[in-house]
Amino acid sequence: MNTPTRSSTTRRRTAWLIGVAMAAAARGAAQAPADSQTLAAIRHEGLERSRVMETAMMLSDIYGPRLAGSPEYAAAARWARGQLETWGLSKAALEPWGRRGSGWSLERFSAEMTAPHYLRLTAFPRAWSPALNGTVSGNAVLITARTDSELAKYHGTLRGAIVMVGSASPPAGASRTGPTFHRFTDAELDSMSRITDPGEPHDYWEDFDPWESGLKSRLKREEFWRAEGVAALLEPGGSNGALRSSGYNAYATDHRNAVPAFAVAREHYDRMVHLIEHGMPVRVELSLRTRFTDDDSLGYDVVAELPGTDPAHAEEVVMLGGHFDSWHHGTGATDNGAGSAVAMEAMRILKAIGARPRRTIRMALWDGEEQEDYFGSLGYVKRHFGDPVTMTLRPEHAKLSAYFNLDNGTGKIRGIYLRGNAAARPVFAGMLAPLKDLGASTLTIANEGSTDHMAFVSVGLPGFEFIQDPLDYGPRTHHTSLDVADYLSEDDLKQAAVVMASVVYQTAMRDELIPRPPLPAPRPRKP
Repeated sequence: MNTPTRSSTTRRRTAWLIGVAMAAAARGAAQAPADSQTLAAIRHEGLERSRVMETAMMLSDIYGPRLAGSPEYAAAARWARGQLETWGLSKAALEPWGRRGSGWSLERFSAEMTAPHYLRLTAFPRAWSPALNGTVSGNAVLITARTDSELAKYHGTLRGAIVMVGSASPPAGASRTGPTFHRFTDAELDSMSRITDPGEPHDYWEDFDPWESGLKSRLKREEFWRAEGVAALLEPGGSNGALRSSGYNAYATDHRNAVPAFAVAREHYDRMVHLIEHGMPVRVELSLRTRFTDDDSLGYDVVAELPGTDPAHAEEVVMLGGHFDSWHHGTGATDNGAGSAVAMEAMRILKAIGARPRRTIRMALWDGEEQEDYFGSLGYVKRHFGDPVTMTLRPEHAKLSAYFNLDNGTGKIRGIYLRGNAAARPVFAGMLAPLKDLGASTLTIANEGSTDHMAFVSVGLPGFEFIQDPLDYGPRTHHTSLDVADYLSEDDLKQAAVVMASVVYQTAMRDELIPRPPLPAPRPRKP
């Protein structure tokens, strides 16, 4: 089969956008709005009787962190399912998305510099690190190799060593002098709305391929450390002002043969680098106890729904959600307890006010998003809608109107990323019009990737991410030790729940499904 070139695909997509947008504009203008009384009830319930902060607190500081596959994830998921049942939602369940690797829990650790001065390191083990055999101590070996050939010169010299990987990197000027908290200005939102080129990622594979390429490089390095018999790795934490960590990214494999690794806060890591560069040996003492679990090899998403009431449309579905898993060194409050709590609250609101949507409204909280390949949402898409590699579609594919995702922190919703779907612009403009006073009115053609709506995009379904005020998500809480409930914004979460509930309800009440982009071509086989 011949695969279309990028230029021919672009021409075909442009022609489709122009034609379908003109038709959709007429249809959107004629579409009857959803019941204004129901929209008013959504707003009143969500702003005056909100449970969203309580839910976000339970998911984060009470049950979190929710590392994928961990006992803590399972406990939080069971609580969420029970809460949804208590609120009266239908079919609340933990739905398997597929098989995963071993679960992992951190039991205890310590990280100290004992010479030339004492310093209790601000550090955290990388997820899925194996345990150390007792306490390990020794002089740290600094390696700043950027290429495989530079790394090869250390062959045969690292057995039993504690290796520091990477050079010092003092904070850039902007990160010290610029603001760490930001809301979108009217000018910024207006600029977003005027964008004409959606930009990258244009499709799922453009979103996935850079991660896959980086993963191969990381796995190659991991194999080198393991083959050389390295005792432990110390890596810079990747952030200034908070400790940023992650894990071994090949989540679906077993990591018990990996090298124990710690992310070290930049201010401590760089200090050790400076000491070594000035000829002063740095002695480090480490301990680490972890536990791998194989009790259940399946991964689970949390799902629940509000059944449709129109016999002609009840089998059609509108979906909303966000990822449920988190990293392990904070409690996953803004990433993404916030999005999960907002989705749960949107469902609670609709049930509490007695909403009777024409289509079924289904919520899903996804497992395994933090491992980059969107394991939970992609597994769900494959089971229900189709295979993004072969583009073999399932019957449910024709019945999904749209999926709406929330995964950019605790900030309020300002609008929707259209992902190049110009035909949806007039439809969403009508839906957001009643929400303008809440600050949610911006539509941008821009492509937004790196989260679970891309699993839906992978099989040609309308998948959308909400625009959110960034607040201090990027510089302060995203993947850091500060991702805790103290950084949740209650007023913003209330607004987001009202907007999400309003948008999904209006989508469920339309005569037609949300306009769709052309189906992607099957994935060409790699040589």
